[in-house]
Amino acid sequence: MQENWQVSLKQHLTEQYVRKSPEWLDVNISTSGLLNLTVVSDRFVGLSMPDRKEQISTLLQSQLPHLSPGFISLYTLQEAESLNLSQPQFNPNSANTWQDLAIQAANPQNQLELPLQELRTPRTITFYSFKGGVGRTTALTHVASILAMRGLKVVAVDLDLEAPGLSTAFNLIPQPKYGIVDYFYERSYLPEGVEPNISIAEIFGEVRIPNATGRLFVVPAGCLNLDYVAKVDDLHATTVIDREDNLWSVFKRKIHQHLNPDIILIDASNGFDRWGALSLIQANEAIIFLFPNGPNKQGTELLLRSLQSLKNLSIDLVFSPVLDVTEFGLSKIQEIGKSLLDSIKPIDNKNYPQMDDRSDLEKARSPTENFLVVPYLLPVALADSYFVEGLQDYYTKIANLIDRTPDEFKRSNVLNTIKAV
Repeated sequence: MQENWQVSLKQHLTEQYVRKSPEWLDVNISTSGLLNLTVVSDRFVGLSMPDRKEQISTLLQSQLPHLSPGFISLYTLQEAESLNLSQPQFNPNSANTWQDLAIQAANPQNQLELPLQELRTPRTITFYSFKGGVGRTTALTHVASILAMRGLKVVAVDLDLEAPGLSTAFNLIPQPKYGIVDYFYERSYLPEGVEPNISIAEIFGEVRIPNATGRLFVVPAGCLNLDYVAKVDDLHATTVIDREDNLWSVFKRKIHQHLNPDIILIDASNGFDRWGALSLIQANEAIIFLFPNGPNKQGTELLLRSLQSLKNLSIDLVFSPVLDVTEFGLSKIQEIGKSLLDSIKPIDNKNYPQMDDRSDLEKARSPTENFLVVPYLLPVALADSYFVEGLQDYYTKIANLIDRTPDEFKRSNVLNTIKAV
């Protein structure tokens, strides 16, 4: 359960020390629970440094006796000016890694209310899971095909760089000459002013779907060889190119210019992989897959807590592949699903952003009802490629989550909704 003691602590310190402009303070809780505190206030005028620290220590002990202090910096306004100190500015859009997300999640007191971002075009949906073997790639291939049959132009991207397989799952023939790893790698190490050789048109292929009114394109990770292994190991997801753009934003801009897709589906790596963080931070929506057992529950709970600072990310949970669809098995799913929802209860404080601004319809939906379930399907388990004819009904509900009008999506987006669907 997300606690709001950080919010209360910052409020109390502000009341005590920030009495006039330009006094300020910065409260930062490390991921290990240490308090890092900077206070700039004229309440310290005439006090020695030991006296200042004793004053702060007494106040902290009265509020949170078990809180462990980290770096404590206490200055008068004149001292701060002589040191050229300025108040840090919280920017939730600066997150690039799991570490960034973890630090932001540990500091809800710094999460300011932000205007709703415009819907980014094309919409980007990330298929994610804490552990492998939960049918994430299988679901993506079926959902992508269903969306194309509905008339949408879909681009499926393999960002599971350490265990790629999306092009094989689609039986993409012929394979593109290059993949997204080659595209990223060349742009990461080109000397300034040198144009890249690998174009966006050389890293995708099209999957032909009979009777589809839309189109489906696949961007594979790359050709699996020793050069691929070396490139993946050498690539960094946070590489900045083209001024302030990262690898993904450059790719997305080019794919938009070339194909103008309606939707991008990302097959992300599982666990806390660096490319997984990028795929979630850059997405409009995440569909989280999990098997109904203890390890998946524990990892998914931590995953959800880490994503709490991404206010414009809508999240859906899908249980897959479920072996037991009897009343007993489904009751276990409801138990796990409810526990996950309860673990990320919102902050409730009138002076800070409310995360529970739900519509009446959503409030009426019980969090223990109607979790989306994909059963274990033997034809899918034995298939060499997808999709498997006759089984699309099991994935239609997932496609329906994605195939929403812009207004419907914006309403869910603003709520940072984690839904039982």
